[in-house]
Amino acid sequence: MLETRTREMTLFTLSAALMFTLSAGSAIPGIASPEGQNPSNSAKAEVPVYSTSPPTGARVLGTRTTSNWAASVNTASKSAVDTAYGKSYASGVSVPTGWTGSDSPCTVGTSSATSRTATLRAINYARSLAGLAPVVFSTTLNTRAQRTASIMSANRSLSHNPPSSWRCWNSSGAVNAGLSNLALTYPKISSAGVVRQYLTDAGSSNRAAGHRRWLLNPFSTTMGSGSTNTANAITVIGPTSSTRPNPAYVAWPTAGYFPSTLEPGGRWSLSAGNRAMSFTYATVRVYRNGNLVQTVKNPVASGYAQPTLVWQVPADIALSGSLQVVVSGIRKSGTTQRYSRSYTVNMFTPSAS
Repeated sequence: MLETRTREMTLFTLSAALMFTLSAGSAIPGIASPEGQNPSNSAKAEVPVYSTSPPTGARVLGTRTTSNWAASVNTASKSAVDTAYGKSYASGVSVPTGWTGSDSPCTVGTSSATSRTATLRAINYARSLAGLAPVVFSTTLNTRAQRTASIMSANRSLSHNPPSSWRCWNSSGAVNAGLSNLALTYPKISSAGVVRQYLTDAGSSNRAAGHRRWLLNPFSTTMGSGSTNTANAITVIGPTSSTRPNPAYVAWPTAGYFPSTLEPGGRWSLSAGNRAMSFTYATVRVYRNGNLVQTVKNPVASGYAQPTLVWQVPADIALSGSLQVVVSGIRKSGTTQRYSRSYTVNMFTPSAS
């Protein structure tokens, strides 16, 4: 496990007028609590958001959808999912960041190539389960992300717009903070485990599952990652391509066989590849082994990659069995058509868990 107790993640909303800067007002209550500032075993994260137009290249507007990436994991095969899990995710959970820097004195340093590889493999494993093409890390974005992580680490706090009064502040890291998923984990970051943290998106302030949606943005081609011993930044708003595979729907957990160790605490989601789709009036039903399960639909929120519906099912029920999901009432802008999507998730305990 990445941590034995997960602190509620926090989310800032960026203003429409000043994109990628914090809106007026103070941080969400709780971010600066004693537990968050000096915890012994906890975690929290923040997610970037745009409310109108993102920077050039940050997103691709379109309605074209395709089949899954041709080389994606065959989720109809339990053995294929299990083997890929061990190789691409479990193998990186125990990999330390190998950080060469320092919070005092301020030294940005770098994470090890082995750590970045483990993080990238974990991201691409999740993307492959979802039928998405892999991303790569660039040296430029890794460097920026490392500068961002060093700020968060030194201050034991998270912000997409860190003030210049913060310890170890640097301009490139501060700007990049508005383009990145941010996380703090104590007592230490796990190279692959931090990806699970983002995908789980725990906490009442992350009901939109924004971290997950950025990592599973079908159009992304390049990201960057930087880590200290306790902080991570993954630059998720960056280069994109309209030619990438863009499945009609991306679910998390994904259809087919799914490792229970990555089940996101009952916070499930379905994203549409077509940006004209709307989940505002959609309804969701979940059946476990044929029995209807209680579900709670979260408010539909835009600004995080693709249009997405997020709902909650009881976490203990979601961890095992065969769960059928039926989403109805999906609407398409400019038409009177209604769409539905149904799929089944088969939870299993991976061999490497």
